Amino acid sequence: MKTIQFFLHALLFTTLLASCKTTTILTSKFESETIGSLPAKNLPGDPTGDEITYSSELQPRIKVTASATAGQKSLTFTEINTPGLTAHNQFLSFKGISTDFTQTLWFMFTATHSGSGERMLIDVTDGSAGMITRMFITETGQLSMMTNFSGGEQVLGNIPTGVSHTIIVTLNLSSKKFNLTVLKSGGNITLTDRPVLIDNVLAYANPARPSLHFRWDDGASATRKYVLEEVLITRKKPDM
Repeated sequence: MKTIQFFLHALLFTTLLASCKTTTILTSKFESETIGSLPAKNLPGDPTGDEITYSSELQPRIKVTASATAGQKSLTFTEINTPGLTAHNQFLSFKGISTDFTQTLWFMFTATHSGSGERMLIDVTDGSAGMITRMFITETGQLSMMTNFSGGEQVLGNIPTGVSHTIIVTLNLSSKKFNLTVLKSGGNITLTDRPVLIDNVLAYANPARPSLHFRWDDGASATRKYVLEEVLITRKKPDM
């Protein structure tokens, strides 16, 4: 049975997509994909030019699967042992179309995590070398955020195993700040006015291709999974 929390997440995404096609930078829901296959790198529908990128070495870890919601599909990213992985080819990335990076942007995705293994690393970037923020989710659900490039981290809260969560990063690069919202059952997590990781805004690409990147910490596990239900990057403020 669909939970109330899932309905809230679905309504948020559906309302947003219906009202702002011209402001959508990336949208991916996997519904047109074949279960058991790799996702198409060129995302279908509007906008034109958004894409998923992943290396051939990473392919064994990526598969379109049936969603926990009957009749829907998702993308499962596992941490199974995979040969040929290096420090540079382990990212599953969602790259939006070119846009003015100084305008306010919303990066959003709905997912669940499960199993024992390494941390899930999540980057929000300009699509090249400019990192806005980096987050981590451990196997126990501890959510933390990198505070500097020297390895500083701050614990933000907990996302329990198997709990559907929607993470929203609202970026205002002109002010060098972003907000973070995590929608989930058991209590949301909210942070405001956090500094971007690179203080010099001129270091970010503009125009940029706003992107979300997912990567497992080094290691392997037969059970660890991160299941993405949908991914969205947009210039349209969602109703939250």
